[in-house]
Parts: sequence; C-alpha cells; structure tokens
Amino acid sequence: MEDIVVTVWRLIKERSSVRRVSLELGVDRASLYRSLKKGTHPRIDTIMKFLNHLGYQLQVVKVRPKRKKRIRSKGTKSRRGNKKQ
Repeated sequence: MEDIVVTVWRLIKERSSVRRVSLELGVDRASLYRSLKKGTHPRIDTIMKFLNHLGYQLQVVKVRPKRKKRIRSKGTKSRRGNKKQ
C-alpha cells in the first residue's frame, strides 16, 4: 500500500500543488496530508478519490501464480529419465 501512497503524492506534486488539489476536492489540506502520510494505510476509496481526480484509475489484474520449485535429492531421475549426476 505504501507504493500507492508514494505514487499518489508524486502525481499530486506533478499536477499542481497539495493546496490546489485539496481545494478542488473539497478536502481540508491537513486531512489530505494525514491520509497520505508515510506509514498510514488510507482506505481504498480515499486513494480512488485522489486518483480519479488526477485523471487516473486503479486496476486489479490477475497474475499467473508462480510455479513451485520441486526439490529433488541427489541421484534422482530428472523428468527426461536421465539420471542426474
């Protein structure tokens, strides 16, 4: 979640100023700072509100699960049938 907060801060600072964004959103500037303060865990709707205002959207994308590595002991056969040396 910290990566998202850092990204939102970067986007706010690139677009304009914290003061301007807080005025446009109708949020107190201090509240904006508190909700995006380092170490906080803002609610997803708060993050979405900021992102939507800045012209971005958050997407959740399913990733392929990582394959578990099989641990073979020495001297076992590999999948091809050759004895491992």
